[in-house]
Amino acid sequence: MPIQFTEHPIIRPPTDEEIVLLGEQDPQLLAALHEAHEGRIQAAEEDPIRYGFDLAGWDRIRTGLRTNNEVLALGGNRSGKTTGCAKMLMEAVTESMDGHIVCFSQNADTSIKVQQSAVWEMMPKEFKRKTKSVDGYINYSMQNGFTASSFIFPDTRTRVDFKTYTQYSNNQTILEGFEFGFKKPVGLNIGAWLDEYLGDAALVNTLRFRLATRDSKMLIGFTPIDGYTPFISEYLKNAETLKTRPAVLLKNKAVPIEQYSPSRDARVVYLHSDENPFGGYERIAKDLVNQPESVIMVRAYGVPVKSANALLPYFNTEVNVLDDEPNKYGFEFPDISDKSEFTCYQVVDPAGARNYTCIWAGVNEDGQIFIRKEWPDRDTFGEWAIFGDPKWRYGPASKKVGLNVEGYCELFKEIEEDLGIEVTERIGDSRFFAKENENNDDLFTSFYDFGLSFIPSSGVMEDRGITALDDWFHYNPNVGVDLSNRPLCYIHKDCGNLIDSLINYNANGKSDEPLKDFFDVIRYLRMSNGGEGPDFMTNASMQTTTNKKGGY
Repeated sequence: MPIQFTEHPIIRPPTDEEIVLLGEQDPQLLAALHEAHEGRIQAAEEDPIRYGFDLAGWDRIRTGLRTNNEVLALGGNRSGKTTGCAKMLMEAVTESMDGHIVCFSQNADTSIKVQQSAVWEMMPKEFKRKTKSVDGYINYSMQNGFTASSFIFPDTRTRVDFKTYTQYSNNQTILEGFEFGFKKPVGLNIGAWLDEYLGDAALVNTLRFRLATRDSKMLIGFTPIDGYTPFISEYLKNAETLKTRPAVLLKNKAVPIEQYSPSRDARVVYLHSDENPFGGYERIAKDLVNQPESVIMVRAYGVPVKSANALLPYFNTEVNVLDDEPNKYGFEFPDISDKSEFTCYQVVDPAGARNYTCIWAGVNEDGQIFIRKEWPDRDTFGEWAIFGDPKWRYGPASKKVGLNVEGYCELFKEIEEDLGIEVTERIGDSRFFAKENENNDDLFTSFYDFGLSFIPSSGVMEDRGITALDDWFHYNPNVGVDLSNRPLCYIHKDCGNLIDSLINYNANGKSDEPLKDFFDVIRYLRMSNGGEGPDFMTNASMQTTTNKKGGY
């Protein structure tokens, strides 16, 4: 019977024909080859930190940890993301002395089954036993993970703690007083590893302070199934693409493998499923046949796209969000202050316990909508809505700044003066504007008394407004974006709170209620003019001259 070689995706065994031929010509050489082949596979399995095989994406993670403060590792299905992060951590643990690393997971179960299991797999084999000495302590079981969710590596006296996001939410002082990372790093200086983080920026910001003293790095592993979340958007909104590669499942469309986020001094690394020979890529590729591009981008290439449950499937930040400089399609945000080219609108949604939400927009003769300004804007006041687990909550921008009607009038006039625009029509939420105050006046009357006239928003059902709004963002994504294939509605990049609402609002009641405020103001704009959308008007007659392309 011929010698049996273990199949391996990296170490190619001889073919059956080669085995037979070599067995006839040089049996001793064949036996030596077999011993070396099997020994190499066994060594990689028993001691992956020393003898294992690196995937292509892992070296990108390693490079990012050497050159940047943070690394965001985004992976497709079976891309080896978690294993790669665990290997980087174990490299840091074995290379430098007297360190302290903290690891976070969603809950205790995922910490044990995913994060701790991956670290144990990467641990050198001589330490894969109960170890207790003056310098270290290791005790692990598959069922319970590391004892006390911690271990101290004997050779380097480095401590690794495993915690959960819930622990931090319940007690945000658990990290106070600690310094994470290595005082004198020899190799990778990792201070924290976050796995599948879905919360807001609170934990990350706290860790940044805890990492600063030792200039250590934060490693964040993430599978972007939930889409372009606010947390992910903080890294990607101004990211510079450094390297791409062709995506076979997308007809060789270029997809990123490395990006740089200047706002966080972060390296964004993408781990693709086809780069992992151990991950069963053939099955993944088969399952993705005839799937939408958005699904393939996430599942095979780890590239975040909007949630599959998004109400506005055509809204695309690469297409619908413009800056003052031309984008890759050659489009830039226009100057809406030119009265001969644009008619300007304001929409206001008041709230009793919170700030009003407002937008300013211009419409041109072709019916194209350009939303230039939001208030409260994200850059000045922070987030209006903050993602938390399990629901969204109101952020700092919602906290009242103490303006009455007169104060809001002065604010609106100041904003419009800064923009250089004259507002032709103002739209106010019909329900709130119609509420009478203690003087039997409503907001229509109160604003009019200070020189600003508002008309009521349309009272059509929300679902009709959503459908109509998506028409504004519609274009053919399978064809290149150009003058003949482009959406009607564009938003300036400075309108961060509005953009967040369009990406994330799913009409889930209390779960995402804070996102609804900014979503409503653009919906009111879309349903104005009897559902046709805002009109372009000539200065002379103030009569409609558009062909109604502002609304389908």
